Amino acid sequence: MSSKKTNNPQPSPRPRFYEFSYSPVLDLVDTDVILDPSNLKVFVPFGIDNALPRQLIKLAREVPVHRAILNSKTNYILGQGVQSSDPVTASFLQLPNNRKELFSVTLKKLCFDYLTFGNCFYELVTNKKRSFVFVYHQDASRVRLHTDGRQALIHPNWDLFRGNGDKHLKSISLFPEFSAGDDGLLHSVVHVKDYEPEFTWYGIPSYFAGIRNVIISGLTNIWNQTRLESSFASPGMLVIPGVNSEADATALDAVMQDYLGTLGEKSGQVLFQYRADPAPGVTAGEVKFVPFLRETDGHWLDLHTQSELALITIHNWFPSLTPYSDMKSSFESGRILNEYEVAMATVIKPIQQVFHQSLQTALAACGLQLKDFEFINSPPISRINPMNFVWEVRRDSGLEFDKNDPAQNILVLQLQNTFASNMKNP
Repeated sequence: MSSKKTNNPQPSPRPRFYEFSYSPVLDLVDTDVILDPSNLKVFVPFGIDNALPRQLIKLAREVPVHRAILNSKTNYILGQGVQSSDPVTASFLQLPNNRKELFSVTLKKLCFDYLTFGNCFYELVTNKKRSFVFVYHQDASRVRLHTDGRQALIHPNWDLFRGNGDKHLKSISLFPEFSAGDDGLLHSVVHVKDYEPEFTWYGIPSYFAGIRNVIISGLTNIWNQTRLESSFASPGMLVIPGVNSEADATALDAVMQDYLGTLGEKSGQVLFQYRADPAPGVTAGEVKFVPFLRETDGHWLDLHTQSELALITIHNWFPSLTPYSDMKSSFESGRILNEYEVAMATVIKPIQQVFHQSLQTALAACGLQLKDFEFINSPPISRINPMNFVWEVRRDSGLEFDKNDPAQNILVLQLQNTFASNMKNP
């Protein structure tokens, strides 16, 4: 990483969450309650070094199953989008801002932020007459809260933040207050956060208690990658005979280092031992490689599997709703539907309600009353009711149907029984 020039030199920061470094693993203070705001900067830091959002999104990008669960939960919560039979509300859902994106697109971004960071932010733009309202998603990783509790501060890169005079810093009032923008319109940022005791400023994602499992899963993936790149070669010692002087050893060192330098970090897996001949004409033996045997491979594989299974639990999610290839029983239709119904009652609808209430309150302050606003929930697979007539099933499936057709006035259950009897008596 390139160094940064600052007017006030400061000690080098401790290693953070860049590339494949997963430290610090829990960069979070015990509480974000502020007793003396004068000791702080302009903003309330999120994490000890204000870099927790970057660490969380880094985990979401690096750990496959963790990301799959975040994507899965987001998709199930959003469902097939949102709808309304009210003309005004429906018009807003089609054009919520001047970016010409459907409101379901904006809502999906908010949902993903909420699940990843425990916080999400959206911006309201209106005029003094409240004759219109636009809604924009704000990237939660770029938003911090002002110490006065009345403003949201937005910066593209908080590592480069230079204080109040930073030209890249944008300040917008927190809802329910509005502030005038350079465009002459009123702006306000709405903060939706996941509740966490002792945290009054920021929310904490629901999976945070099990973040070590997320980190373990990421590290075991890196270990698997390293093993694959090294062709599963074991570290060890290369014994080279016939090196009878310091000059020979130095020259051989240079050759080996030039060769091993092309292997990057794997060069540290091999140690060298040079052996001199015991006497003129008497060799010290043959070149041989002595591996350092480790009996940890099985433990690593078990740890990897265990950590990925644990991710489903810490996310408060369900195996059959997670795209996880090792769950062989996850594709049983009965289990999928049962777990979907439980998820609907315990996870999906409660989070939908959080967004519904927030949007209803915020948009009402801008003159827009959300009416008949609802999420379009759809199970991943459909279950045919055996007590329906065939014409009803065809109708619900979008096929042509005829209520007067005798063949379609048979119960699905009767068809199943007929099929079973025909199989027994061909």
